[in-house]
Amino acid sequence: MEINNKFVLKPLVLAMLISSGSVTAQAALTPDGEAERKARESIEVITVTGEKTERSLKDTAASVAVINQQMLDSGQIVSMSDALKDVANVVVLTGAVPDIRGVSGNGSATGFNSFTGGARARVSHLVDGVAQPFVAEVTGDTGLWDIEQVEVFRGPQSTSNGRNSIGGAVIVRTRDPVMQTEGALRLGYRNQHNFLDSALAFSTPIVEDELAVRVATQWINGDTYSNPVVYASNPSKTDFAALETQNSRAKLLWTPKANQDLKLLYSYNHYQEEGNAGRLFFDAKNPQDYIPLFQREMKTEADTHSLQLDYQLAPLMAVETLVAYLDHQWGFDGYEADASDESDVRMHQKEWTVDSKLSVGDSKHSHSGFVGVAYFSREQNFNSQGLTQYFGDDSSDSKAIYGEGNYRFSETWNLTGGARVEHESQQRDFSLFSRGKWNRAQLDNSKTFTLPKLVLQYHPAEHTTLSLSARQGYNAGGGALNNMTNEYYYYDSEKVNTFELSSRSVLGSGDISLSANLFWNDFSDYQALSSTRTITNIDAAHSYGLELEAYSMLGDDFQLHAAVGLLQSEIARAPVSFASAIGNELNSAPSTSASLGLTWWLTEAWQLDINTNYVGEFYGDLNNTAERTAGDYVLTRLSAGYHQDSWQLNLFVNNAFDEYGVTSRDPASWAYVNGYVATVTPRTVGASFTYRY
Repeated sequence: MEINNKFVLKPLVLAMLISSGSVTAQAALTPDGEAERKARESIEVITVTGEKTERSLKDTAASVAVINQQMLDSGQIVSMSDALKDVANVVVLTGAVPDIRGVSGNGSATGFNSFTGGARARVSHLVDGVAQPFVAEVTGDTGLWDIEQVEVFRGPQSTSNGRNSIGGAVIVRTRDPVMQTEGALRLGYRNQHNFLDSALAFSTPIVEDELAVRVATQWINGDTYSNPVVYASNPSKTDFAALETQNSRAKLLWTPKANQDLKLLYSYNHYQEEGNAGRLFFDAKNPQDYIPLFQREMKTEADTHSLQLDYQLAPLMAVETLVAYLDHQWGFDGYEADASDESDVRMHQKEWTVDSKLSVGDSKHSHSGFVGVAYFSREQNFNSQGLTQYFGDDSSDSKAIYGEGNYRFSETWNLTGGARVEHESQQRDFSLFSRGKWNRAQLDNSKTFTLPKLVLQYHPAEHTTLSLSARQGYNAGGGALNNMTNEYYYYDSEKVNTFELSSRSVLGSGDISLSANLFWNDFSDYQALSSTRTITNIDAAHSYGLELEAYSMLGDDFQLHAAVGLLQSEIARAPVSFASAIGNELNSAPSTSASLGLTWWLTEAWQLDINTNYVGEFYGDLNNTAERTAGDYVLTRLSAGYHQDSWQLNLFVNNAFDEYGVTSRDPASWAYVNGYVATVTPRTVGASFTYRY
């Protein structure tokens, strides 16, 4: 697909002439200048942890974008979905797990298929090491307060994280307690129907240099940009545009003086969201009236307990163990013109996670590595009442042993090999009332698989690292209900072999950082969702492309950031039922995505930022239907920050030129006579005030 010329018009010209900051570079000002220092950090200093070990970004072969906590603290970005939209070769659709390199993040787990077969998403989302649940559509990602760092891994991360990582992973680290007293309070507002954002955090020692606690909470109250309809035939007092979120976290850190090799961290997180969350589709007749296609009051509530134990057994030997329990409830109450057409859905699941790892050596020695064991279990039950009636339960677990070894056989060469051997099992019982009777289907899946990883690195100079890597990704098979035939069917697991050539360079005494990843993905038995929402295994497909990212200080007062994602994809072989897709592109696979930004530190108190992001045109289905094309839009964000001593004021505009961009489109059908679309959020203006001590 061709790049629209508007990509190089007013937003980017303005960005080059004024000021900017990408989501991966922009900083919220802090009283002590910490934010400016963070924004100027090179990839040599930034550390990522998403591959089960700490590495500098410069020495990480995988393609990863880092979103630091300074951008998130300003309040300009309020959801994880918004935070990921600027990352090259990532497409974020409404109410969906991010699509990475043309791989649908939801996979076969979209909507009703998530209930009939318990399918899993393709991109994992971990917060402090705990995998976050996904059911039918993304909810519960609003609220980004007190975040230390977000890492976005592009390409399979199954060797590191196992389940749900064939497309990539989003790794979130929240702030831990510290042994001195500190705190923050933020109040934010935006003109999105009186959208209020308030947050506070504090950390204080309980026992000096030994025991500390940190508490953080955020409340978001306001309306989304949809304009719901109240039916005279079925009156309701519910505000279907409202969204209320509370995200609270408490952490207790113990570092006993009697044993300085031990660190124990307990974390508790409570999340509650109610209102207009999930997918936002609008009637295509007049899409900018933002009349919702369907109206639901969604509810998400989750409680997570985790205990992290770190113990230094010897100078070059350490053990890390994580035990976590998550209780997650999700559901919605439907609203239709005729009350008899409504359905109310409920889901409740409980998860246990155990991960223990032994590490030996470090980057200064010729030999280093780690070996670990992991266990995961999920118990789930669900039901739907009303027009659509179904119920069921699910029991799933996985057991794995994983490891990685690094051998530096010269000053300039090192080899890293790793593998994960995992056994997964799933038993699901699903019953649906249809055509006058109850229909029952059962799924009993069990499989053991091995996922290898190999990385060869060359350091031609102190400032440059070159890497050649190969790794494999895997996603389990499952079952689903065919709505047309009312029959339950099964589909196979899918795999991908990924090969990458990467380069990292830090130049100009750290003022210039350059990153590049050239990749090839070879998919087998790719799980494809047809236009009739039937899951079919595509025999073979492939994609290849490039991710480029550059940061540069321009003197003492400017920082430039640019990122480009290039992507080509093709379905090579397909079964007879999908033969028309051979030669087509994968969906959500724009040939070009890019961002350009500039930060300008005018004075010690003032900072200006602008960032422009472009997403090229892409297809919404594997049949490459012209009526389902989307993309080809440019979004620009502006912000200004002013700080004095312990407080700061941020002013911002999102989608500054009020671009109308379509992220999803479906043509007219018997179910939706006008068709429907999903769009980017229209222009919003806001401000936040933050006080720190």
